[in-house]
Amino acid sequence: MSGTSETLFSGGVLLGYFLSGTVYLLLPAAVFLWMRRYGAARIYPVIVGVTAYYLSVRFSDIFAHMIGFSQSAGYQAVIAAEMVCILEEAARWLAMRWQITDIRTTRAAVCYGIGHGGLECWIRGVQKFQIFHAGQQVNAGAESAFSAARLAAFADHPLWLSLLDCLESAAIFGVQIALSLLIFRKMTETHYEKRWLLCAILLHYLMNGSGWLASLSGDAALCSFVGIVCGGIVIWIVCRLIRIAECMDEIRWPLTEEQ
Repeated sequence: MSGTSETLFSGGVLLGYFLSGTVYLLLPAAVFLWMRRYGAARIYPVIVGVTAYYLSVRFSDIFAHMIGFSQSAGYQAVIAAEMVCILEEAARWLAMRWQITDIRTTRAAVCYGIGHGGLECWIRGVQKFQIFHAGQQVNAGAESAFSAARLAAFADHPLWLSLLDCLESAAIFGVQIALSLLIFRKMTETHYEKRWLLCAILLHYLMNGSGWLASLSGDAALCSFVGIVCGGIVIWIVCRLIRIAECMDEIRWPLTEEQ
């Protein structure tokens, strides 16, 4: 526990954390409801996506600990961030291949992406609300589990930065759905699906690697801006590769019965 008397959270800062946390939590639900509008929402592939994300992140942490067991926690976090690019896409690829997952349509692939990216969004949303709660505690004169240095950094996060966070959350979630569609569409269109797995891994590295490089600057606005731009680039590349107009048509007007 750490004393917090020297740190205060302004109303704008608290509002920002509340808004960004809400966006992270509601974004997957909003896309799922949009899918329901076309009768395309299915719970089972969402559960598959949630499971795949959870397992890939847990295995990334395990491998990072094994590789850098004698190194600092920060070093292990960097390894985990690199490993997760491979393991998340491998999990996505395996989920598309196994018949038990029943991901055989574009609609199901999008629902998988909602689950895969949704769990990541929910985790980030919970973290935002934890900071929001810590800020309320600090303003009430209570102590927080966060260190004084971290609390000071959290408090120095104006509302406009949280609005950038909201845009970044949309970009991150969009990338998860885009990569799910990339692997699914290319797996059904070509016999060389493994090269598209490599493509998905490289695009994931572009997203994670650029974010890590931006974080070295210590500038939160730059980190969010880089995340938004790189996310947009990845989504644009995938849309060109998978002919997004055809995907949208299959979601709205499926050629075969998918329920």
